[in-house]
Amino acid sequence: MPPCWPPPSSGSRTIRWRPSWPAIGRNGAEMKEHSISVHEPRACLEAVRTLSVGRVAVLPTDTLYGLHGLATSAGMVERIANLKGYAGGQRAFILLAPGLPCVERYARLSAQEMAVLERHQGQPISFVLRASALAPGEWTTPGEDGEPRVAFRLPDTPFLRELLGYLDAPLLSSSANLSGQPPLANAAEIVKLFGDNVGLVVFDPDLEARVAAEGALPSTLVDLSCQPPKVLREGRTPFVQAMGAP
Repeated sequence: MPPCWPPPSSGSRTIRWRPSWPAIGRNGAEMKEHSISVHEPRACLEAVRTLSVGRVAVLPTDTLYGLHGLATSAGMVERIANLKGYAGGQRAFILLAPGLPCVERYARLSAQEMAVLERHQGQPISFVLRASALAPGEWTTPGEDGEPRVAFRLPDTPFLRELLGYLDAPLLSSSANLSGQPPLANAAEIVKLFGDNVGLVVFDPDLEARVAAEGALPSTLVDLSCQPPKVLREGRTPFVQAMGAP
């Protein structure tokens, strides 16, 4: 059985894990009771319970901390947008997928695009794709041709792989910061900023140490919906690697 077992019971409330010792961030600051280390065996279960009842969770990714919500939860896009203080119709979300079948469901992929995704799955690269008819409008943004686009990433950290596999649904993901501000890379600061507006903070000391050493780099963002593909944002993965250069 996976470590997330047993599943949350139907209609269960989010359970706030209460450790017998205070959760301590990398800078030594004590964090609130609704935070848990990614290395705790119960971290995945707590995330499942929080997300399954439509709450936002701060989770570590293969790049930075992010605000996450179950993409299929009603009103989740608006909930995260409000937390970040987005103005008007401004949106900047990436969907984290449990696997390629999920991407195929919500995006229209050519054979060439599928090959690129297969080659780069598990890397910190997000791809802008043509949305399928099954992709809800709130997940999408219009491309240059006016047609809807959707952005996906296939992360490969053990925690996210386990969590996404258990949920079997995509997660809406956006950096843990207010609109126009740099992303926060310290869980204690995130708790201080968002407080009880998020249901859970899963903190990762290893992520914080890496960001302190390398800097806060987001995922590389590549638009596969145009030819040739266009790198919209350079991040942790170099430009040439994102383009599939040898």
